[in-house]
Amino acid sequence: MKKIILVSVIVVIIGALGFATLKLAQDGFDISVENETNKKVSGLYLTYDNIKLDIKIPSIAPSEKYTLNVNPNENFDEASLKLEYKDTKGNLQTEYVIGYFEKGYSGKAVINIKSVDEMGKLKVEINSNTSLY
Repeated sequence: MKKIILVSVIVVIIGALGFATLKLAQDGFDISVENETNKKVSGLYLTYDNIKLDIKIPSIAPSEKYTLNVNPNENFDEASLKLEYKDTKGNLQTEYVIGYFEKGYSGKAVINIKSVDEMGKLKVEINSNTSLY
């Protein structure tokens, strides 16, 4: 009987440690920006409400990708994570990466840049998921 209790306690401890490790690994949002075009893409940045400084994304060569983690720590209630850039006429273009999140949310998003038209407007495909924990 003591062996069963000891094994049960060990299983619970290992499970708790595994959950804690998983939770720590998922802080914020893991973002991947993939350039599927035959042109270099530049001038992109990520932003959300109350951010102190927009997050600049370096130029991405054709068929390359850039990954980063966005972990909002500003004081806010709710926000949307947006990819923004200016087209060739200087007009601001916005794509929603994470439509809604609150402090403490985590998740990931993949932004696939499919094409760039003659006006510098991107055709993007975004797949994302979020979690409360």
